[in-house]
Amino acid sequence: MKKYRLLFLTFGLVGCVHQPQGSFHRISDGLRVDANPQIAAAFQKDRVICDGEASKAALQSTEKNLYAHTFNLNTIFDACLAERGYLRK
Repeated sequence: MKKYRLLFLTFGLVGCVHQPQGSFHRISDGLRVDANPQIAAAFQKDRVICDGEASKAALQSTEKNLYAHTFNLNTIFDACLAERGYLRK
């Protein structure tokens, strides 16, 4: 019975992880990044770069509050993509 409690607790906590909502669009023309394969490929490349920027910030962060930490990383990620011409809607 203890195994099942731990299993349910683990899967219950997985649902608590916050995922940013919305989809990304190009600022230049407003197209969604999944509008065609060329835009999607360029976005994936830029997304990997911005994931790296957010990861570097996460390693340097001293924020103790998990929600503030997550908010800060999402802000860095979104700002990085905005510099590359994408906007979350």
